[in-house]
Amino acid sequence: MSQKYVIGLTGNIATGKSIVRRMLQELGASTVDADALVHLLQKPGSPVYKEIVEIFGSFILNDNATINRKRLSDIAFNIPEAMLALERITHPAVRRQLERAIERAPRYVVVIEAIKLLEGGLAEKCDAVWVVTSPEDVQMIRLVTKRKMSSQNALKRIQAQAPQQEKIARANVVIDNSGNLLKTWNAVQNKFTEIPSPAVAAPPVEEAPSKPVKEKLKAIDKSSIQIRRAARGDLKAMADLISAASQGGLSLDESDMMERLFSKGYLIALQGEELVGVVGWQTENLIAGIDDFFVKSSNLWPSVGKMLVEKVEEAVLELSCEAGLIFLYNKTSILGKKFLEKQGYQPQEIEDLEIKDWRQAAKEWQLENANLLVKQLMERRVMTPI
Repeated sequence: MSQKYVIGLTGNIATGKSIVRRMLQELGASTVDADALVHLLQKPGSPVYKEIVEIFGSFILNDNATINRKRLSDIAFNIPEAMLALERITHPAVRRQLERAIERAPRYVVVIEAIKLLEGGLAEKCDAVWVVTSPEDVQMIRLVTKRKMSSQNALKRIQAQAPQQEKIARANVVIDNSGNLLKTWNAVQNKFTEIPSPAVAAPPVEEAPSKPVKEKLKAIDKSSIQIRRAARGDLKAMADLISAASQGGLSLDESDMMERLFSKGYLIALQGEELVGVVGWQTENLIAGIDDFFVKSSNLWPSVGKMLVEKVEEAVLELSCEAGLIFLYNKTSILGKKFLEKQGYQPQEIEDLEIKDWRQAAKEWQLENANLLVKQLMERRVMTPI
């Protein structure tokens, strides 16, 4: 596909592909989420959108003319001919976009995460196929607890896919992600070091300082703050800050933070070597979910909080996300809540969200002891043909 070393990463639903992709990113690889590309290609006005609507009809559209992905996927999963038709439309466009993304990737090792990697013909263009596996009972638990599916629907989704053994038979590398995240991390590291040269070596992990969290912190100059992506060496400091800022409501250890780090993206704010802010985010269906948003002291919301939220918005807008859903810990100070409202994030009840995709995402991501704030990040855009 290019002069780069391309890893095709796949696995059945709820096996943990995205976690492994984030681990590879942590080790220095560039990564591409093919499913996110599909979301983008299905934007109203695109050639893919027009073909899908022509075949499946307006029944699959939301009131705002966007594709209702749940409705479309329910049809595709239950009618094999519909799945084939959908794949005939999307796969060629995704391949073209992936080729462009790989060529532009800054790293030698590039990871493509695609649930249909083998079925869609992408595997032949990869240097190695990595397959992530988990037992069916673990898949069920993840779908029910994390995606809020019913047991019946979860089982139907699992059984609609080809057996994992078929993917394993075509794999160069198999990663067991049964639940022990440290074991998964060690396996990924070991296999990453076996990538042939001239693959870049994994960068050393920087140990982040662990200092006592102070109750008060003076107002600071924005120019003294550095915002960057969180790394493994930051886990202890992140856990300490979250525990202190939540007044002990969220008591996390490094293992808890590792699972969080590999489940979503995190940005941290540093003043010198001191951690003063953290925020986590993830995207699905052109919606951004933002949580674990804490600053070291409430007077830092206008400075550190603003820098973090602006960086997250910059990142999710690059993915064409239409909405940001912040799940703000309910003990966050009044200053923090007022600050976010000034940034355009308004308190909402999930059931009051008018757009169905937003409502479904909010239900899936809803956390205990958290309040929902919502901001529309962009109007519906019309894509140009690729």
